[in-house]
Amino acid sequence: MEMEFFDVNAFIGRPVNSVYKPALTAADMIAEMDKQKIRKALVWHVFQYEGSPVQGNRMITEQIAAEERLYGCWTILPPQTGEVIGDDFFKKMKKGKIVALNAFPQWHAFLLSKTVFGDFFDELSERKIPLFLTMGRQCISWEALYSLMKDFSKLTCVLCDIGIWGVDRYTWPLLQKFRNFYIETSLLSLEEGGLEAAVNKFGADNFLFGTGFPVRYPKSAILQLLHADIPDKAKEKIAFKNFRRILKEEKL
Repeated sequence: MEMEFFDVNAFIGRPVNSVYKPALTAADMIAEMDKQKIRKALVWHVFQYEGSPVQGNRMITEQIAAEERLYGCWTILPPQTGEVIGDDFFKKMKKGKIVALNAFPQWHAFLLSKTVFGDFFDELSERKIPLFLTMGRQCISWEALYSLMKDFSKLTCVLCDIGIWGVDRYTWPLLQKFRNFYIETSLLSLEEGGLEAAVNKFGADNFLFGTGFPVRYPKSAILQLLHADIPDKAKEKIAFKNFRRILKEEKL
């Protein structure tokens, strides 16, 4: 079946641990998207993680400026240091076509807690701006994630790069309790029946299509979703409709 795809998990730049074919520029990303028939993508720059979030945020803003099919994701640091979060932060997001945020607290040496981000996450929740977290890099523990969602129950949170063995025991309680908690599907779909079981239990509204490009090959995520044993309407929600809805509800 023909389907539109909105990839919520892709980055630009060459990582220290090399990958087969990185997208060094926004043009490279668009070329790969055209090859895979992916319509739009939410992207960040690997330098936001491996180098400086400050410089990396600037780099991704510059990269996507002229590309209407790309939307940006900034990396945050504690507001107390003033490195990333400062005056007119949300206005700068809107101006730069930045529609989401991510964080790597373990790698960047801070706590993703109420003490550190209380007022900021309250506003993030009110504005319905999604915060992307990953289990694929040094980001956050399950205990810290549970604590975060307990403290900010209305936060729009997207969990990416989750493992494929027994992950439902970690994620299903979060899906059951928090209506704004989402799961990105690039690794979930690799477990036989994993996506189907989750969708059958919770519906398709809280799952977002992602590829993990360039760490993972986009076609694998596409084929897993297209051939999943779930209704076509559920596939469409996951492929693009759910994230499109999130962007429409966002207040920037």
